[in-house]
Amino acid sequence: VRRIWNTYRDRTLPYWLTGNSIAIIPNVLWSDERSYQFAFEGIEKGGTVAVSTLGCIKKKEDREYFNQGLARMVKTIQPDTIVNYSQTPDDICAKYKKQGIEIIELENYTLTIHNKLTSAAKEGKNHGRR
Repeated sequence: VRRIWNTYRDRTLPYWLTGNSIAIIPNVLWSDERSYQFAFEGIEKGGTVAVSTLGCIKKKEDREYFNQGLARMVKTIQPDTIVNYSQTPDDICAKYKKQGIEIIELENYTLTIHNKLTSAAKEGKNHGRR
């Protein structure tokens, strides 16, 4: 029930914006096959959709759920473009690129900050050892 409610909330503002002639990119979220029934509802076929792999592909089981959901999403929505606001590994997205779907990767803000802080910390340690 909570997943359905969250999907409803995720669709309400975009529906209103679209109804007021404001272009949006719908964000598509799913968990496992139980969510497919409602996760892809209300999204027009074709066009552009947004997804994220953040927190979804570290563990083997989670990666498989993501792959299965992405495959079902592509089959159901048939997007022309997928915007991923996180990392886009080739083993996940290469087959969709071959199908002619444009895959756009936007660097995730949280990941960017984490990488900068990690890099700065390493530089600080290296400078202290000289």
